[in-house]
Parts: sequence; C-alpha cells; structure tokens
Amino acid sequence: MKLTLFSASLFVWMLVSAPLMAQLTLKEIPKEYTVRIRAYDKESQEELEGTYVRLVNLTTQTLTDSAVVTDGYATFKLKKGFDYDIIGQRSHYMARRANFNAACYLKDPKKVFCVTGMEIDNLYRDDKGNDVVDGAIGLKKIRKNDAFRIENIRYDLNKYDIRVDAAKELDKVILILKDNPTIVVELGSHTDSRASDDYNLTLSQKRAEAAVNYIVMKGKINKNRISAKGYGETLLVNKCANGVECSEEEHARNRRTEIKIMSYLIDGVPMQIKGE
Repeated sequence: MKLTLFSASLFVWMLVSAPLMAQLTLKEIPKEYTVRIRAYDKESQEELEGTYVRLVNLTTQTLTDSAVVTDGYATFKLKKGFDYDIIGQRSHYMARRANFNAACYLKDPKKVFCVTGMEIDNLYRDDKGNDVVDGAIGLKKIRKNDAFRIENIRYDLNKYDIRVDAAKELDKVILILKDNPTIVVELGSHTDSRASDDYNLTLSQKRAEAAVNYIVMKGKINKNRISAKGYGETLLVNKCANGVECSEEEHARNRRTEIKIMSYLIDGVPMQIKGE
C-alpha cells in the first residue's frame, strides 16, 4: 500500500519529533511548596490577625496572590525556581517585605530557596508529601520622627548628581513609599565636618533635593509625601567636629542619607501622628 504525500510527511515528522516529545513528557513539572505566613508586632510580640499579605512573582513581574492572616496564617503556593516577594501590610504599621530567591534551588535542587526579611519557624513535609515553610514577619508601628538610614548613597566630590549606584538605593526608597502609601517622609542629607559649615549646608541641601526629585520623577510619588532637608554637619553622630582629628571611617559615618517619618495621610490629608 502506497503512502500518500501527506501520510509520508506525517510519518517523517513523527520520527523526527519522537525524541522531542519524549523529552517534554519526561521533563519535570516545576514543583510547588506551601508557605504559611504569620504576622506579629515587632515590639509587643502580639500576633496580628487580619494583616493583609501580598505575593508577588518577581520572575514574571505579576501579583500572584493575596490573603489575610486568618487563624494564625496567610497561606500561599510558590513554585520552585521562581523569585517571590511577600509583603505584609497593616494600617498604622510599616509594611514588611520578605524575599524568596530561587538562586539556591537553581544551584542545588535540595535547597528550596534563599530567604531574607522574615523568620523561619518551621520546615517540614505534610502528610500529602508537600514541602511546607512556616514563616513570620514582624511589623513595626509608624511613629513620628522614626528614621532609617539609606545605605550606599554616594556622590562624587563636591557634586550632587545622582550616580547609577545611588539610583539603585533610591529605588528601594520608592518601593518603601509605594508599600506604605500613607506615610509622609523627609529625606535628609548629612555631611562630615570637613569644609566650611555654610558650604556643607548648601551642598547637603542640593543633594537632598536631587534625591527627592529622582524619587518623585522615577517612582511617580506625590510631591506632598516627601520633602528634602540638608543638614550639613549640624547632626554629627560622633565626635568628629571641626578641628577634631578622625579616621576616614569615622568621617564616613557622618556622611549619610536618612528617611524620617513626618506624618500620616488620612484621606489624602497629612495628619500629625499622636504620641511618640
């Protein structure tokens, strides 16, 4: 019986494609693991039921899931080999961002992930054979004048242009402001005591303004949520004032950029934070 042209072509395609089809059949489907997240008050250690938690797949740049902490946990399914951020958010608390990085699994399949920004309470396999991670994120209440330092914000000598390495750090500030849409902050720039007081004050103000402009433009952050303040050498963190001999490392401690919480937005209007 003669093969038609179509049948012959189909037969050849099947012969050529057979190894490929076998590979697709045998290829391992990305395995999932379960992550259960609890939230607690960083200071009082009180469990925070009702905390809203988001799961973002950084590999695909998509919001994968969201849940509310109920009966102790918010539960998610994660695929091995993907990078994820888990963001815990709660009214009157600073958001907390934890990261599950796939690098460990890609290098060694026996390792599920590398994790930062959270505590691991337990790792186990349930009765259905699923890998389970129990973790916890600690949230801190928003308080006026709370400040945190932005690391690695460096400028060229006597300049205030935003360098590429500084831009990467300022991108983290943008993330903080987006994760915490109700806070109003001040970005403060500080210098060491070398050069004159007036010069340092002017330079630090220009640097603070340049950083704020970058954050507003790049992150599309409302201008009423962030202000620039140059402190020059007025708030040194050590003894290295004018005329005092100090090491370069000691001077470097004074050259810093800080974010300070000023107020809290309610219905888009800045409100003073009562209490501390």
